[in-house]
Amino acid sequence: MDKFKDLFPSNLYHSYVVEGNPSSAPGELREFFEHRGDIEIQSPDTFFQICDSFTMDDSSKLKEWHSLLGTSGGKRMCIIGAKFINHDAERTLLKIIEEPAEGTHFFIIVPNSQILQDTILSRVHIVKTTPSENNLLKISTTEFIKSTLKERIDSIAKIIDEHKDEEGSGGIRYRAIEFVNSLEKTVYEKWKSDKQNNNLQFSLEELARARDFLSTPGASAKMILEHIALVL
Repeated sequence: MDKFKDLFPSNLYHSYVVEGNPSSAPGELREFFEHRGDIEIQSPDTFFQICDSFTMDDSSKLKEWHSLLGTSGGKRMCIIGAKFINHDAERTLLKIIEEPAEGTHFFIIVPNSQILQDTILSRVHIVKTTPSENNLLKISTTEFIKSTLKERIDSIAKIIDEHKDEEGSGGIRYRAIEFVNSLEKTVYEKWKSDKQNNNLQFSLEELARARDFLSTPGASAKMILEHIALVL
């Protein structure tokens, strides 16, 4: 709990995105606020959820909770831990944090804030508690781009196999989004020095499309990453 002491002042901002372990950090954060006296233990004024993927159904439950009046007269807190938040749920979440109820504070705990839309990130304080871990990022994006098609496909296949139990879940998709973001950054740096290069422009467009597809519920990270391996 001590790791949160210097991260969250008593005068809280209304919304935070917390980079950390979405499985353990939510419970630790709730315990911290209970111990500090911000909220009562097991208070109905706290919305608490840990999930692999935060869905539209989850966001509807949050919206309903947000519309209710508090019972304690004190702070109300929403603490969510998720590896991935789907696109439709993000839009609902954005509407809520744009106009939060008085005395309500949101804490969205994800492995890496890059998986969230810029429109959300522009309205929250970002707090980093732990470094992001992503096996996909162990692949050098520069080397990946220089590799042969077979080497790219083999690299993707190896990573997907390591996370085969997560295929179709939020876990592998958030890792894939981070990898796409890293690839995009590498390609963009090249494009800045060669803006007439149509191949680089095409690659940037395909990476942007891939990120959008990865945010779609049910999207196959394997198929999207293999497509990127083919077109870069």
